[in-house]
Amino acid sequence: MSFHPHIEYAVFHKSERKLAEAGEEFAYSAENQATFDEIVTRYPADQRKSAILYALFLVQKQQGYVSGAGMRHVAAQIGCTPAEVEDLVSYYTVFYTKPAGQFILNVCRTRFC
Repeated sequence: MSFHPHIEYAVFHKSERKLAEAGEEFAYSAENQATFDEIVTRYPADQRKSAILYALFLVQKQQGYVSGAGMRHVAAQIGCTPAEVEDLVSYYTVFYTKPAGQFILNVCRTRFC
């Protein structure tokens, strides 16, 4: 018998969220890899994560969108988890997780634009 009472709100739930499907293998082209290597040198070694957004832009530039394999490639290049990279991709609206059309129209309805 436990001294502590059972409290309903203290029950922990496992997240059902899954990482994006990897799809086809992805690797930077030689030109993009050289660009990434140059960009990363601008940051101290312990702040390598600061280059994640630029690394994702390189993936999108090369592939047209950011696939699950692209996210995992960036995670390996940066040295973080794929979940951290996917969180950024899902947060920023400038990254596309599916192939986009030739022309993309963004409409901003706020004062800050």
